[in-house]
Amino acid sequence: MSSFSARRSPVILAGAGVAILLAALPTAAQSLSANPSTFGAMTCQQLWYTEQEILAEGRVCLRSERAKRAFRRALRCISPDEDILPKKARDYLARLRMVGRDKNCREF
Repeated sequence: MSSFSARRSPVILAGAGVAILLAALPTAAQSLSANPSTFGAMTCQQLWYTEQEILAEGRVCLRSERAKRAFRRALRCISPDEDILPKKARDYLARLRMVGRDKNCREF
């Protein structure tokens, strides 16, 4: 093994360790993709998709067939309870849903 690859190995191993940790703790890796300040400009469809995306990434079991089809490649869900999500994600969803209700989106 060259000295270059010997120096790189710990970095690669550390990166793999981080990936494994994030896979084991999916809510830690959640992306809150849309800035909440843009919720008002989003369509009902966009709000719904963003909501379901957060739930799927957090491994919350999706309820509707539409959501299950849209996120069929998501990791297997671990709970139907949104309490498994970190507070930041729950707060994000609450704000998103409030905007959806204010816009009279039927999904909310």
